[in-house]
Amino acid sequence: MKFKKSLIAAALLLPAMAWAEDSSSKTNGLTYDYVGIGYANILIDTTYRATLHGTSVEGSKLIDENYYLFGNYFSTSTNQVKFLGNTLSVDVNFRQYQLSAGYRRAIKPGTDVIASIGLVNGSTRVNSGSSTETNIYPVSVGVKTKLTDSIEASVSGVVVSGDIAGIVNLQYKFSDLYAIGGYFRHDPNSTIYALNVRYLF
Repeated sequence: MKFKKSLIAAALLLPAMAWAEDSSSKTNGLTYDYVGIGYANILIDTTYRATLHGTSVEGSKLIDENYYLFGNYFSTSTNQVKFLGNTLSVDVNFRQYQLSAGYRRAIKPGTDVIASIGLVNGSTRVNSGSSTETNIYPVSVGVKTKLTDSIEASVSGVVVSGDIAGIVNLQYKFSDLYAIGGYFRHDPNSTIYALNVRYLF
């Protein structure tokens, strides 16, 4: 059911991201126009420790030479939580979405400086009880570069609620329309991995 919901979200995301006037998806040789869907793994390490698995949906759209929109959505769950060294049978569902506005500027051929500001909403439900929601507003600065004709990478530092997080994005383009995207984010309380198949437009 969660996978079906993610497929529906991806189908709805494509026209929403493509409404703007079509621009080159390879500004300075880099990709900014895509939607993707795949696998997400979230490790939470606070007063308890849990590894959640599920689906990932993502999208990005260049709306001007220097501005773009992007977002992602994770829907994950687990039935085991570790607390004080003990493994507990607890059903935990965690979902998170991010919507951000980004700025890009070429600093040399094949390399952009990137910056963004956004909203991240996270919702946690334990044993089918009421959801607990939190909102954060991350600000990030980084660099996006073309490593080879097929591989792109970006590295960003993120400041949110006084904490610093790191984000690494990788993309392997295997045709004019499709690519594999890898996402890694780490902060003091959590680590997120995602692997997506991307449609480039």
